[in-house]
Amino acid sequence: MDEHRTAPQRFRSQLRALHPIEAAANLPVEEETPLFAADRNFALAHGGRLTQAFLESLPLDRDENVIVDSSLVWLAPGLAHVLAPAGPLSGARGPLHFIHEPFPGVMSGVRGAANRNREATHWLAVFGVGSTPEVVEGELAFVTAAEAEEFWFATESVTFREQEIARRLGERSVRIAALPASTVVEFGWGTLMRSRPATTHGFQFIVRATRGDDRPCVNGLRNHAQL
Repeated sequence: MDEHRTAPQRFRSQLRALHPIEAAANLPVEEETPLFAADRNFALAHGGRLTQAFLESLPLDRDENVIVDSSLVWLAPGLAHVLAPAGPLSGARGPLHFIHEPFPGVMSGVRGAANRNREATHWLAVFGVGSTPEVVEGELAFVTAAEAEEFWFATESVTFREQEIARRLGERSVRIAALPASTVVEFGWGTLMRSRPATTHGFQFIVRATRGDDRPCVNGLRNHAQL
């Protein structure tokens, strides 16, 4: 298997905050149109003004394309805006886990390939009410390839991943930090993030752009969800 699609035995989970979206304070979150696997031009035309401000702020050439995914939810206290579509290891009303995969638990097809694509670069921003996701920062090393595979590419359970993160937090070899709101962050494959429950009612909008994604563009429109 290509080394860029295998589970690394030593890897650093990290991200970089680039810049706040200054216009966010004056742009209503609820007017955004959530997108699924949209190309850049479609997202600029249909996503909304926050989506446009986000995309225009990215460190990309004008002719560089990205795949854009976004979601808009109405949150109630105690519920979280999950970072990935509902699947074997994720869901809006299930336990909140640390994930790095765009499609947790999926191992086959285009989505499985996206989970193993270590060459992709992601940009993400969170707008509106509710707590922003938190990220694990630090190096994670594993003695065997099997341990690395179980940690990075969980298929039925993330118990081992959660236990390893908890152990390393106790050892202080990694730490957890919250993402800044209304700010573009950049990260690659393997950055572990977990949604946090909202403390108030209101809309929250999450938008992600990915460069180097092998998924085909769908240019789909999503409905907003109420949680």
